[in-house]
Amino acid sequence: MKIAPYELLPRIQLSGIFFSTAMFMAGYESIKEVYFQGTLTPWESHIITVVVTATFATIASFFMRKYAVKVDEQLRIAATAFEAQEGILVTDDHKTILRVNRAFSRITGYSSAEILGKNPRLLSSGRQDTVFYEAMWESINNTGCWEGEIWNRRRNGEIYPEYLTITAVKNQANLVTNYVATFTDITVSRKKADEIKSLAFYDPLTHLPNRRLLLDRIGQALIICARNGRLGAILFIDLDNFKMLNDTLGHDIGDLLLQQVALRLESCVREGDTVARLGGDEFVVMLKELSFDPLEAATQTKAVGNKILAALNLPYQLAMHEYRSTPSIGATLFSEHSLSHDQLIKQADIAMYHSKKVGRNTLSFFDPKMQA
Repeated sequence: MKIAPYELLPRIQLSGIFFSTAMFMAGYESIKEVYFQGTLTPWESHIITVVVTATFATIASFFMRKYAVKVDEQLRIAATAFEAQEGILVTDDHKTILRVNRAFSRITGYSSAEILGKNPRLLSSGRQDTVFYEAMWESINNTGCWEGEIWNRRRNGEIYPEYLTITAVKNQANLVTNYVATFTDITVSRKKADEIKSLAFYDPLTHLPNRRLLLDRIGQALIICARNGRLGAILFIDLDNFKMLNDTLGHDIGDLLLQQVALRLESCVREGDTVARLGGDEFVVMLKELSFDPLEAATQTKAVGNKILAALNLPYQLAMHEYRSTPSIGATLFSEHSLSHDQLIKQADIAMYHSKKVGRNTLSFFDPKMQA
C-alpha cells in the first residue's frame, strides 16, 4: 500500500523519540556511575533511571511533536500544490522525468507509468525549431528559468498550445539537481483570443479583412513601394442593384450573394493581394508590387479588373434562385508618394461612381490617363 509522505510522520516521530532517549540514557548511565560512585542500591538506581528516562522522553516527545506538526503542514501544503490544476513535471539534471502529477496526465493523456524515465522531448509537437529550444535553454542556464507559450503533443497525437514555466532547482553548491516544469493548457483561451482578433479584423459574414485590417495592409504596401519602387492599386467594387435583391428576395439571399462574391474575388487575385469588405455590398481589392511604370501598372490593374468583371457576371445559385449580378469598379494607383490610406480608398470610390454613371458593369480609373 502506498503511503503519503505526511503519513510517515508518526512513525518517524516515534523513532526519533526512541533513538534520542536511548542515546541520552547511554550518556546518563555513565554520568550516574561517576556521580554516585556505587552508593545507590539497585532499587534506587532503577527508580532514578525510570524517572529520568520518562522525563526526557516526555520532553523529547513534546519537541518532536511540534517539529512533526510543522513538517506535516508543509508536506500537506506541498502535496496539495503538486496536485493543483496546473500540470507539473519534475526531471533530474539529465532531464529524465522523475515525477508528474494528475493534472499532467489529464492534459497530456500520459499516465505516470508511461512517462516516468522518459525525456520530455516525447511531448514535442515539432512546431518549434532547434533555434527556439536553444534560446529556451540558454535562458534557463543563465537565469534559472524560462516561461512562454509553446505547442506540445498529447498522447493521442493532438497538438495543443500551453503556457509553460521551467525552473532549475540548485543545491547549496549551486549545481542543478532538478528541473521543474509547470504548464497550463491554453487551448480555450487561445481560441477566445483568436475569436476576438477575428471580430476586430475580419468581416463576420464573408470572413474577409474589414476596413481596419485593409488600412493596415495598405500601410504595409506603401512601405514596400518605398523600398522597391513598384506601384500598387486599389479597386473599389460595388454590386449593381443589390438593394433590389434584398428588397425582393430578402436579406438572407443577399447574404448568400455577398459570400459567393467574396469567394470569386479571392479567386481573381494573387496570394499576396488583399480582398476586403467594407460593409454592405462594397468590396475593396488591393494589388501590390505591380510594375515600376504607371501605364504598365494600369494595364495590370485593368487585367485584374476585367477578370473580376467576368467572374462576377457569371450566374449565382442562391438557395432555389438563379441570380445574375454585375459590379461597378473604380481603380486608382498608388506609390510611396501617395495620399493617405483613406484618401486612396476615396479616389477608388469616386472612380467607381463614374462607372455607375456610364452604365455600370465596367471599370473606371480615377486618373483618366490610365483608362486607355
